[in-house]
Amino acid sequence: MIRKLLVLLLCLTAATATAKKPKSSASKKAESSAEKPKESDYDKLFKEKHTVADGMFRLHDGKGKLYFEIPDSLFGREMLLGSTISEVSDNAAATTGSKSDYPLHVVFTRNDRSVQLRTVNCENITDETGASRALAEAVKRNTADPILRNYKIEAWNRDSTAVVVNVTDLFVADVEEMSPFSKYGLYTAFELKKTFQKERSMLGEIKAFSDNVVVRSTLSYIFTLTRGRTTLVKDQPLTAVMTRSLVLLPREPYRPRITDSRMSVFPTGKVLFSEREQRAKVIYYAHRWRLEPSDMDAWKRGERVAPKKQIVFYVDDGFPEMWKKHIFEAVDQWNEPFGRIGFKNAIAAKPYPKDDPEFDPDNLKYSCIRYVPAAVANAMGPSWVDPRSGESINASVLMYNDVVKLAANWRFVQTAQVDERVRGKELPDDVFQESLEYILAHEVGHCLGLMHNMAASSAFPVDSLRSASFTQQHGTTPSIMDYARFNYVAQPGDKGVKLTPPDLGPYDDYVIKYAYTPLPDKKDMFDEEKTIRGWIDEKVGDPIYRYGRQQVIARYDPTAIEEDLGDDHIKAGDYGIGNLKYVLSHMEEWIT
Repeated sequence: MIRKLLVLLLCLTAATATAKKPKSSASKKAESSAEKPKESDYDKLFKEKHTVADGMFRLHDGKGKLYFEIPDSLFGREMLLGSTISEVSDNAAATTGSKSDYPLHVVFTRNDRSVQLRTVNCENITDETGASRALAEAVKRNTADPILRNYKIEAWNRDSTAVVVNVTDLFVADVEEMSPFSKYGLYTAFELKKTFQKERSMLGEIKAFSDNVVVRSTLSYIFTLTRGRTTLVKDQPLTAVMTRSLVLLPREPYRPRITDSRMSVFPTGKVLFSEREQRAKVIYYAHRWRLEPSDMDAWKRGERVAPKKQIVFYVDDGFPEMWKKHIFEAVDQWNEPFGRIGFKNAIAAKPYPKDDPEFDPDNLKYSCIRYVPAAVANAMGPSWVDPRSGESINASVLMYNDVVKLAANWRFVQTAQVDERVRGKELPDDVFQESLEYILAHEVGHCLGLMHNMAASSAFPVDSLRSASFTQQHGTTPSIMDYARFNYVAQPGDKGVKLTPPDLGPYDDYVIKYAYTPLPDKKDMFDEEKTIRGWIDEKVGDPIYRYGRQQVIARYDPTAIEEDLGDDHIKAGDYGIGNLKYVLSHMEEWIT
């Protein structure tokens, strides 16, 4: 009996222990809260459906506000931020396809509360082999990166590997360094006063790729033009569609090549601090593309090899049809000097790709030859480089519609005394072809890093420019990068004389060799400099290889004047004046 009572008691105890206690209202509320976790700042920010572009950064367009989701891995990585004009309401103020003067060299940094967009200060450098750690740190402290923008951290992403910031004010705002009012526009001769119209500006398309992001925005302004006390335009509206690109620079910069003031290569200046030098030394990096042999052993054996990465220019499909063939041929001319230093197919022109979803002619990743439907008689070849090394990142050739008119005027005024083909209002196709190819090849030369060499045209004796055998071999100048136009020295009756500059001259070969010949056995840029300085020393005293810089503010070197020909300016001028008199006397006969 006692045993049965004990068994019954144990069963009742177990039943009591497993029975559920009724929940209080507070307990139910706590349990409900546990089942529904608190909404994060990230989820609150992006709870509504919006446009997202995923790549180097994740971009969010939330009701016209632009957010960057920046991963931790990209803080401290250097980038270029630049702007291209995609559309404009007044092409006298700005040119479609043109870019802001210089891209911003930037880096993102952060602390616990905010993200800083800084411009990178890299003009002062130290020589790793000739500077102590203490000297390097002293230079760094005195050249800190200034803050361009400071952004509050709006949220962390879900796995806390990236932060979100609102960067709308960088893209839908008037940022002077990325203004649509171009220095290439026709209004630069006047005093310009502009006012940004925020209420008429808006965010546009966003794109993101593995190494860059693209943001398009519509910006509106009111502007006034004055000259002295005269108001030419008052409160004129302007709207431009701007494409801003943020491009990731290589983690390791291309080895710089130190350039020399005796060479016509665009430079990026640096101030070198080194204990070895015992002074602050100014040096210059040559602007050049990263051109490396795909097979170094074959290249060393003297074989021509393709580069690891070809220099490519994409050709605008808006060009008049008869222009296109000559544009491709003009670019291809530059493969000749590259071939002489061991490269095959180093450079190419290609049509705008139709099947590449990443292609955008306004994106800094792509170098293009652009057609500008404006009544401007000009062409330009600006480029952008990595400020750390001088490596070319992007280049554009802008061909304005009336450059054909310019070529026709030049050919008539300078060569009609000899060439019956140009005695009319329009150029025949073959003359137009050689004129267009000359103009385009000159601008591509700028994109490859070559400056104007205004001394080149003074290398040839004046009377040699009247010789058929000499000019057929050499043209009018040893460099296409001079402002040596057509042969205004040739006289009526001179037979078989070449009237145009060469396709490319010996000086152009010389500069390509200087800037692009690989020197893989040299340990650094200072070791390279000894070799390339020797190449220049070899040519000292030879007028074919002399560089004369372009004189802008004042004229002090008579051998480096624009538009001249020959080594005797008085004699060449007399020949030219005689030709002008001859052309004028036949004007009514030739131009009906």
